[in-house]
Amino acid sequence: MAQTVRVSRDVRCPVDKAGAFVTDPRELFSKVSTFNRCRLIESRRRGELWEVFLHSGTIYLGGRVLIAPPSDNRLRWRSVQGTQHSFEARIEPGDQGSRLTMTLNFSASGLAIARISELIGRGLVTRNLEAAAEEIRHHLEFEL
Repeated sequence: MAQTVRVSRDVRCPVDKAGAFVTDPRELFSKVSTFNRCRLIESRRRGELWEVFLHSGTIYLGGRVLIAPPSDNRLRWRSVQGTQHSFEARIEPGDQGSRLTMTLNFSASGLAIARISELIGRGLVTRNLEAAAEEIRHHLEFEL
């Protein structure tokens, strides 16, 4: 059973500026502490292969991911090695300028232990995505 976590934030920043930041993995990963141990592995025809981990205390969720070329103010990736997951960060017009929505879908392999891990992990992932959303919002509103 896969788990999906989605968080959203209103951001007082124009859509074009917010979109440019969120869709650039080099900028995003360098400014958001929740994304950890991130490094570019290689560029490919269908995108870029990165090593990306979501850091939660002593737990890391992630592995190698294929980041699709950005489009429509969206950054998307899917895992190719490590924890099975997919991620999307999207910027849309919002009431205060922009609306950031981040969605992470993940699953653990195995039987009962994996299911328990997914349920516990959902709470950790939710808190970490909320923290990442706040870091992004703060950067866009106060540091750009």
